[in-house]
Amino acid sequence: MSTYKRASAFSKVYEMMPDFWEYQCNSIKNYADGKQDNKARYLIADKMSLQGVGYIELDYGNPEMPEVDIAILGEYQRKGYAFETARILFLDIFENESIKCIVWNAFRSNKASCRIAEKLGGKGVERKNLVVEAMQAAGLKVNPADYKKAPATVAYEISKTIFMNKFCDRNCM
Repeated sequence: MSTYKRASAFSKVYEMMPDFWEYQCNSIKNYADGKQDNKARYLIADKMSLQGVGYIELDYGNPEMPEVDIAILGEYQRKGYAFETARILFLDIFENESIKCIVWNAFRSNKASCRIAEKLGGKGVERKNLVVEAMQAAGLKVNPADYKKAPATVAYEISKTIFMNKFCDRNCM
């Protein structure tokens, strides 16, 4: 839970809005207790120390195009954890599920996340504001006009075909 809270792009929001953090805690606890919420969550751990360094989450709200959320603690960023974790998970998903596309959301200002999505074969498409959507999904009453200054987001669609051509050897599929 502490890795999820500290690594998340919403970590500062969680501090300012305890109700928003409480919603996330309940969601994660329910998942751990086997009460599925259309999300698959994984802790990213350092191979040697087994220390949690971040998380990756797939939201299957749209089962044909799950959305990925990934965050790495600051002290572990720029070491390849996000790219390698996503590459391994996406390879497994594309080989074993009928998913044709995964959506990678990023803040436009997060150049590292945008580069990783592109490196995975993602193509940028315009979407709604991720901050407002996340808060509304948590059940908070949000006036989108109040969040016009929220960081702009971009979604990358990572198609199975492009990804597998890039990362799959001849024995895949």
